[in-house]
Amino acid sequence: MTQHAYELATSQSFWQSRDALDHHQRIALADAMEKVQKGLPSARVHKLDPMPFVSFGVNRDALRVICQREEQTLLLLWVGAHDAAYDWARRHRVRQVGNFVRIVRTRFEEVVETPSAPVVEGPLSAVPDQDFGRFDVEPPTTELLRAIADEDALLDLVSHFPPPRGNALLSLAVDPDGVARAEREYRAAMEANAEAPKLGAALRDDVNSADFWIPDPADQATLRALRDGFAAWRVFLHPTQRQVVRVNAKGAVKVTGGPGTGKTVVALHRARHVAESLDGDASVLVTTFSAALTAQLREQLDQLCGGAPVREKLVARSLVGVARDVLAAAGRPNELVTDVSEPWRRALEHDAAGRGRAFYESEREHVAAAADAWEEGRYLRVRRTGRGTRLDRRERREVWKVIDAFEAALRDAGGGDAITLARRAAEVLRSGEVPSPYAAVVCDEVQDVGASELRFLAALCTDPETGELRPNGLTICGDGYQRIYRVPVTLRACGVDVRGRASRVLRLNYRTTEAIRRAAVATVKGVDASELEDDGVDPLRGYRSLRRGEPPVEKRFDSAEAEAEWLASIADGEPMLVLARTRGWLKQLRDRLRARGLEPRLLENGRPDPSEPMVLCSLHRAKGLEAPRVVIAGRQLVPARHPGGGDPGDRALWDRKERCLLYVGLTRARDWCAVSTVEA
Repeated sequence: MTQHAYELATSQSFWQSRDALDHHQRIALADAMEKVQKGLPSARVHKLDPMPFVSFGVNRDALRVICQREEQTLLLLWVGAHDAAYDWARRHRVRQVGNFVRIVRTRFEEVVETPSAPVVEGPLSAVPDQDFGRFDVEPPTTELLRAIADEDALLDLVSHFPPPRGNALLSLAVDPDGVARAEREYRAAMEANAEAPKLGAALRDDVNSADFWIPDPADQATLRALRDGFAAWRVFLHPTQRQVVRVNAKGAVKVTGGPGTGKTVVALHRARHVAESLDGDASVLVTTFSAALTAQLREQLDQLCGGAPVREKLVARSLVGVARDVLAAAGRPNELVTDVSEPWRRALEHDAAGRGRAFYESEREHVAAAADAWEEGRYLRVRRTGRGTRLDRRERREVWKVIDAFEAALRDAGGGDAITLARRAAEVLRSGEVPSPYAAVVCDEVQDVGASELRFLAALCTDPETGELRPNGLTICGDGYQRIYRVPVTLRACGVDVRGRASRVLRLNYRTTEAIRRAAVATVKGVDASELEDDGVDPLRGYRSLRRGEPPVEKRFDSAEAEAEWLASIADGEPMLVLARTRGWLKQLRDRLRARGLEPRLLENGRPDPSEPMVLCSLHRAKGLEAPRVVIAGRQLVPARHPGGGDPGDRALWDRKERCLLYVGLTRARDWCAVSTVEA
């Protein structure tokens, strides 16, 4: 029988399962996909009766690829060992409603909600009657739609509606602000008596861009991705994200949202979009506060752009690195002083009040840096909002002597810390001594960027002729609830005005399940993250996940050995990320697991390979990571004890950061999460 050639499309679930394969299996998979794509006789696509899927083999059928087929389109859904692949096929279905294509779990068991279950904020729960009326939906159907818990259940229901109406309701669910556009498309489809599009056409629609990808077989970047490892969904765009990427702003754009909403994806695409509009050799800086996270951004830009010429216009560099570049161009000292113990020793020689280093470090960041008060006269006048220690004018002069002595010691050391380098680089740019090397800047994880760095970002994007931020010059992405390093600052106070139409909030979580999301949000209940927002918009209002899932498992043990024994018992080869508050606990846990025959990797630098069975990592280092399974070990260590010293107001900030650490840790999980506490 003649084998057909196919157009291949891939899904998030396919790439996730594929990333669990080893290098040799990935190469074999790429070869098998090429044979199927070309319709070679050695590539056989079989029906999976009674399941509505087809399958083809890899490596003499050691691996099977589960697919959805329609005419000459083959949608790859999952790859794995024979039995596991067939088990996946039994538990999933592909649903298409209009242009919407989704993979949903089959519901063999009904979920029984207890009377005390919280009210679910479903995808259509906030839609008013008048908006439903635009699509000819009337009560009591409106109440039924509002009660739908997640997108899977909504797909089940609207598949029984006329295709234009079902398609419109799903559009409303993913983009509540696009009701007018959805109504226009609905009326046009009803008048044309439109039928559901073919699978291949639907997969190309923007509404599916976050879940499916049709790779170009001639693209070398695609071939590298198939063989070398590439989390493809990291650079997909959901329609709501696409709108943010293309926004045209007079100055800065701010993008906020909870974990898993795709802020980094938006940052990458925004950078590319802006770069493509630039003439000549002008370039766009993609940056963040951490060198490790900047390296990840660089890798993802390579994945996004492949060999496209626009990649040459995109520069990924840490904020400290850029500040050093600017200072070097001006012939100024630019060394990053990482060990500040000697500068502080010299500065504390002026500590007549005996307040100690912690106090002055805190005063320097909370007051001097936050208010840009780097001269004695300005420091004496500035308000010390939030500080618990009252200082009269004479005491302020004594405090300033210590701070000023520390700055002098940094200069003598050949540069400064991150705060000083950013401040001096901003001064160089504002003076016109050195022009900005970038036409635009995109900054990710902005919540952990300090006041001096924010002013430096603004200086990089300011038009020297007008003194205003250049149009589309600055894009900042972040989430105030994930602030675990720097002190809170307002954007406006640092020269970044993003109020009004320049502010966007992403509300759909594509990473974690709804149950895990709820548990994570509960850890930061009552935390005020308004400093980053400026506009009073809470990024967690309306924040929701598309999958249900189970709440995090809570385990309690009477010893660290018992915790390690349990972790060893659930280590079944599937990827798992184990997080803890301290590296000391992680190192001891690694040794205990080794004694039980496991070889977990303690993450030092870079990113873990998605196929690694167990990676140990600190909660602080977990930013930018995710895994199908996550365990927060040694829960009793959070919150860690405040180190003491400093200002009384520092304790509240410390406690806030500790709660945000748990929030960050829990939201690294895609499918399953556990929290273990040792009570000894």
